[in-house]
Amino acid sequence: MSSVIDAPTAEVINDLLRELASEIDLHYEDGDFFALTPTINRMKSAAELISKNGFDVPDSYTHILRRYNMHRQ
Repeated sequence: MSSVIDAPTAEVINDLLRELASEIDLHYEDGDFFALTPTINRMKSAAELISKNGFDVPDSYTHILRRYNMHRQ
């Protein structure tokens, strides 16, 4: 089944991704990223939905994903 989302829905999802990424960036040290796997996986699912429907994901999401990939244990 194909998921189709409209621009307002994508904006809401992106706002949530942006806020969550910002909170993670502010409150988690690099050594704590191992504990974020469930959260990052949910964020990845949301970002994939956004991308699949032709929208860009927030820079803050890609930043936190890079940090996670570099520092998870």
